[in-house]
Amino acid sequence: MIKLKFFIAVSIIVGILPAYGWTAEPWLIASQSEVINFGQKITFDIVKPQDVSDWPEVLKVKLSGNGSSEEIELSLAKSSATSALRRTYVGVASKKYVGIVRAELVALSSNRLVMLAPSEDAGSMQVTEVAPSTSSVESTDNPSNNRTAVIIANPGDEPALSAYEPMYFVVGKNSESGIDSRFQLSFKYRPFDPEGSVAGFLPPLSNLYFGYTQTTLWDIGGNSSPFKDTSYRPILFYRWVGSGRNFMPDEWRVGAEHESNGQSGEASRSLNTAFIRPTWNFDMADGRRLSFFPKFQQYLNKNENADIQSYRGYVDWQLRYGREDGLILAGLYRLGTGGYSAGQLEISYPVSDRIFARTGAFLHLQLLSGYGETLLDFNKNNGTQVRLGLSIAR
Repeated sequence: MIKLKFFIAVSIIVGILPAYGWTAEPWLIASQSEVINFGQKITFDIVKPQDVSDWPEVLKVKLSGNGSSEEIELSLAKSSATSALRRTYVGVASKKYVGIVRAELVALSSNRLVMLAPSEDAGSMQVTEVAPSTSSVESTDNPSNNRTAVIIANPGDEPALSAYEPMYFVVGKNSESGIDSRFQLSFKYRPFDPEGSVAGFLPPLSNLYFGYTQTTLWDIGGNSSPFKDTSYRPILFYRWVGSGRNFMPDEWRVGAEHESNGQSGEASRSLNTAFIRPTWNFDMADGRRLSFFPKFQQYLNKNENADIQSYRGYVDWQLRYGREDGLILAGLYRLGTGGYSAGQLEISYPVSDRIFARTGAFLHLQLLSGYGETLLDFNKNNGTQVRLGLSIAR
């Protein structure tokens, strides 16, 4: 509630004062949720100026973000409050947005409201689709196609530093010491901001990312509670938007990754891989999204783990399903060339408002089964592990 009030206050200060000064009396708009999802109902609280006597049955609001914009109709809600100055209106966004989305009333002086569209790693950039017009920069070759696809990637308003893989701390039992925990830290960084001088000179550089993930298995129940093994994974990758049509991916990633456990001698493990990861997104009418993003990889160096492909294989099969403001299920499956397999299922649910996009506080359940829970034990089957805890990014 505090964050929503803060959003309203910022919107009023940013939207009203520069645009209208102190003399104008604008309409005020506030969203009951700062999150906007494709195909999902949006509820606005509208405050009219005192000198306006009647409430219209329909209002129009302009949404804009990620290079796309639209005007949607807002209808007076049946359960709208009876306050003389405030009413509730509802509408539905018909376009996909990513990152920051701005909303303001059409043909009426109003503040500009800031909302957030989901920007998860699994397909957070979208193909921008607009109605064809004579001013379109790029159009498809098929004249029967009534939409224009802007294929050039646009990271939009995503911050330079953001979550990459899930970040969590979970605890469970094991067969050796009785109790252990697993925790992971992960981020990605875009060094060339789209509005910076370097990306302005060479725009494709704005889609270059550096990422880092650190995963630790902590044997809490063991003598002196040692860290059993830690994997360090720096990664460099390039990310761009696909067409998303005719079963083509919505997004592509190509990069190189190093993984090691930082140990020496017989316990040392490291490998280098090159990968390509396409992403397909399927949006449901209720605001849920199914994302399929297999990661195809080639081992460049695996001297300390010569037969790791027998246990990990060459593909990480990954799925993610749910709503950013509700339950999310994420799955990973690996099948090695030697017939060995591993699976991981993560179920998370928010226990507080999100801070930004995928970050917030979430109840996190993790189930693992099969080989290679750590890089050190890539050829060892630790059975089924069930752990419960909290995550701050998913």
